Amino acid sequence: MGAKWTVMVYMAGNNSLSGAASADLNELRKVGSTEAVKIAAFVKQQGADAVQRIVGKTSGDDVVAKLPPQTDSGAPQTVLDFARWAVGQAPADRYALVLWNHGGGWSPDDMDQLYQHVRGGKRNRHETNQLASRHVKRAVFTPTLSTIMSLGNANERMICSDDTSGHSLDTIEVGRILTALTTDIGRPLDLFGMDACLMSTLEVAYQVRKQARAVVGSEELEPGAGWQYQALLSALNAKPAMDGPALGAAVVKSYIDSYKTAQDQWPVTQCAVDTAHCDAFASTVDGLVKALRAKLTTGWAELLKAQSRATSFELEMTDLSSLCRALAATTKDSAIQSAARGVLDALTPGGYVIAEGHLGPKVEDCGGVSMYLPSPANSKISPYYKDLESAKRHRWDELLRDYFRAVQQ
Repeated sequence: MGAKWTVMVYMAGNNSLSGAASADLNELRKVGSTEAVKIAAFVKQQGADAVQRIVGKTSGDDVVAKLPPQTDSGAPQTVLDFARWAVGQAPADRYALVLWNHGGGWSPDDMDQLYQHVRGGKRNRHETNQLASRHVKRAVFTPTLSTIMSLGNANERMICSDDTSGHSLDTIEVGRILTALTTDIGRPLDLFGMDACLMSTLEVAYQVRKQARAVVGSEELEPGAGWQYQALLSALNAKPAMDGPALGAAVVKSYIDSYKTAQDQWPVTQCAVDTAHCDAFASTVDGLVKALRAKLTTGWAELLKAQSRATSFELEMTDLSSLCRALAATTKDSAIQSAARGVLDALTPGGYVIAEGHLGPKVEDCGGVSMYLPSPANSKISPYYKDLESAKRHRWDELLRDYFRAVQQ
């Protein structure tokens, strides 16, 4: 009898998360592969003499493929090669792929402000290391290497996830990786997870909506310990017949449960979304955009006020739930109030949002999903935003342009 699930965890730990990679690998090993659930891991760490691909066995030795230490964990092909290898070694009815690393939302630029914030603060998945002093920035999703190298400023080009190669992945590249992988297996992944900071954005989920049935990520920075793999895999082994959305809900539960008594790690957030509802949810957001744009010429101050009251995260991400609550309370325009309530209704778990959890006063009004919302008072719109699928097919970027024009004229 074949396995019900193969869970693939891509640990790009050649950075300040090297120690955390060892801890999470130990969590994976405590459960190990079973007849029903196979575990595959890619592991690259600082100072290691080899990069490993591992598939745990129920009994006997693991299947291990060693790669050269110079293997680039920030290259799209390395991710794809690992996933293809894992599928070949451990075929299953369902597949989950987890990208484990630093995270930076969809956004490819403005990394400096993030590291200024966390430098010297409590440890999390954006913790700096000795490379910060050389202005090297890291995130899971940053511009493609060709785009980076075309920039005129050398500091802008130095954005990386693999500290040796200086390479990383961006949102568009991840979509291409998943497209190639799902073409191989003939169907979408059942779950795509990001054990990383700031990844529960509509922009990221929309980019991979056709390649994964459920997408899991955190709006907020993640503590260094990240996901709780032992509890998660134990839950999956107890109910291996669960589908991708059910596993997404299990990720949220195990993650939030693991931090309930660790208040020094708060705030924490985690959210699972159902991509079958992604287009419908984005269209609901379009309704809010339409209502706001109709009033921006004279009513931009209401949006600016609501934005200041909403819960915001690093890299100019704003929680949609708290933004819509603030809009409904701030504006007297009935169309905007109705559209804001429509988005709030659409964020109720059971549709686009499968499950979400949060801990801490900062995030008590959060609903699990953020979007890019820079402030026109002291920022600019990223030139990369227009390249995303969500920007091409929906209207949030039009709202941003109108909003900036209205405030700055």
